[in-house]
Amino acid sequence: MDGMAQARAEAHRRALGELCKHLESHGLRCRAVERIHLSMRGGPCHANLGPPEMDVYGDGRLIVVVTVVGSPQRGLWYLVKRPDGLPVRTSPAGDPVSAARDIAARWDGTSC
Repeated sequence: MDGMAQARAEAHRRALGELCKHLESHGLRCRAVERIHLSMRGGPCHANLGPPEMDVYGDGRLIVVVTVVGSPQRGLWYLVKRPDGLPVRTSPAGDPVSAARDIAARWDGTSC
């Protein structure tokens, strides 16, 4: 399986796990998601592992999807997306408390 380097994927999973701890203290629920993209072009199936993501639920509904993006120069950032995939904001992954507070404050029961 091709895709994201394992060490980088683990760093992203750890950052999402830290954010999850703080989101749960705001009454939101989290689910880790591993995305696998399958390509069937030109022969046998080929799998690519995508970056880890986290679905965030409030009142039983998906309110946002969070992924981690970044580079060695700029560091890691949380990318918060609406359920339809539209990005709505970023927050430094080095401050999961503030990121969780921001997501919880912007969630009005229907969206973020």
